[in-house]
Amino acid sequence: MAKTCKVTLNNEAFLANCGDLLLDSALMNGIDLPHDCRSGICGACRVRLVDGKVFGGQEHGDDMIHACQARVVSDLEIVSEPVPDQVSLPGRVAKLVRLAPDVIGVDVELPKPLHYLPGQYCKLQFRGFPERSFSPTYPLEGRPDPRLLHFHIRRLSDGTVSSALGREIGIGHRVKLTGPLGTAFLRPDHAGSIVVVASGTGFAPMWSIAVAAIMERPQRELIFVVAARKLQSLYMHNALCRLALFPNVTIIPVVSEPQNVSPAIRVGRPTEHLPNLSADDVVYTSGAPAMTEAVAQIARAAGAKCYTDPFVASSRPDDPATVVGRLTGWLNNPRSGPPIVRPARKQASRMAAPRAAFGNAR
Repeated sequence: MAKTCKVTLNNEAFLANCGDLLLDSALMNGIDLPHDCRSGICGACRVRLVDGKVFGGQEHGDDMIHACQARVVSDLEIVSEPVPDQVSLPGRVAKLVRLAPDVIGVDVELPKPLHYLPGQYCKLQFRGFPERSFSPTYPLEGRPDPRLLHFHIRRLSDGTVSSALGREIGIGHRVKLTGPLGTAFLRPDHAGSIVVVASGTGFAPMWSIAVAAIMERPQRELIFVVAARKLQSLYMHNALCRLALFPNVTIIPVVSEPQNVSPAIRVGRPTEHLPNLSADDVVYTSGAPAMTEAVAQIARAAGAKCYTDPFVASSRPDDPATVVGRLTGWLNNPRSGPPIVRPARKQASRMAAPRAAFGNAR
């Protein structure tokens, strides 16, 4: 007979078999623990280990564990932070706009507002296409509309979903939204400095965090490191220049390619231009997994809290149900062209820069 362990999650206790995955044990006992990728990457199932031991799912010196990777080996006491309940809502594409050569802005209109925390992400399923994860963000211009969600999606030539934007997926296209998900959201009331690091369309959740942090405490120091491969991909420069008007905000733009447009735009990797971190700082980062992990390692070495949102590509092919759905959609609208089945991808989602110089770099 398998040995059982007592697991207490937020003062709710259940029994788990020794050696079982914590997430599986919780779900089998009717505990609705948020989760998504089940591979220890997305962070949706991370909980704080208060007492006890687990095998796997934990970085050395970190009390946060991935429930999908951690195996129960003793009695445990764990806690999870309160987050908005997951919901499923119908929606429609309200706007498509090219933000950069490889980035599309997609606005989704919902029947009612979605309650989510800045930095969380959602799953979107455009009708006839497989589900993908994207992060809603604060608008780059103007005031937010509570029934309108803004997404920044990198367009991939072989992407099943992203390559269809503006083609098979147009204005009025039906969308199913599920969320919110993720634990890389803004923690309120932080007294120290906030450092935000984004690469590519990882800017979307980090922009939400930066705006919310400024609205919460305008005088707090905020350093925003935003990286792109090319100058043309710094599609957010106007929004960042407005953010830089706040007295304690520092914007550090970084590109991979050499450039001589402005000395304010750094060249290299975002990790090469991080400020000197301390234990009083909190770091948020989103983008390529290698980048987010490198930032997390630097933060851990400095004793700073770090919350990551890696964007991971999915290599799984379309399942039969998806193929049938796309075929049905084409038969109902043959003018859109025959469906193309491709490998699926998941998009997901103090060194002061001279602000005036960056503001003139167009």
